[in-house]
Amino acid sequence: MNTILKDAIKNYIESIESKISECKANPKKGYVAKISINGDENMDIFVVVPKRKLDYIAELWFGDSDDYDKEDLTKEIANQIIGNAKIIAAKKGINFDISTPEYLGEYQNIEYNNILKYKFKNRCFYILMKDK
Repeated sequence: MNTILKDAIKNYIESIESKISECKANPKKGYVAKISINGDENMDIFVVVPKRKLDYIAELWFGDSDDYDKEDLTKEIANQIIGNAKIIAAKKGINFDISTPEYLGEYQNIEYNNILKYKFKNRCFYILMKDK
C-alpha cells in the first residue's frame, strides 16, 4: 500500500504544481482528515496538513488564503489523495472501498502502524496508516 500511496501523493503534488522531498520530522500539529479503506486492503488513513499548507492550497485553488473552511479543505485534500490511490490500486488489481472523509480537527497523538512524511514549500505533511 505504501507504493500506491506514494504514487497518489506524487500525483497530488504535481496537480498543485509543486515538488516534494522527504520530511524527517514527525507530526506535531496540523489538521486531520481520516478515510477508512475496506476490501483487499483494510486500514484507516489519516492525512495531517499544517495550516500553512492549507493556506498555500487555498491561495492556489481559490485565490484567497484567508477565507476558506479548514474542515472542508482538509477533507478534500484527503479525498483527492486517497481517491487517486484507489484508482492506482485498481489498475494493479487491488480493490477497496473508501469512506467519506471525516474531519478530526487539530492533530493529537494518533496511533498508527506506518507513516509517510513529505515536505513541500518547506513544510511537512503526513499520511498515517493504521491497520484494521
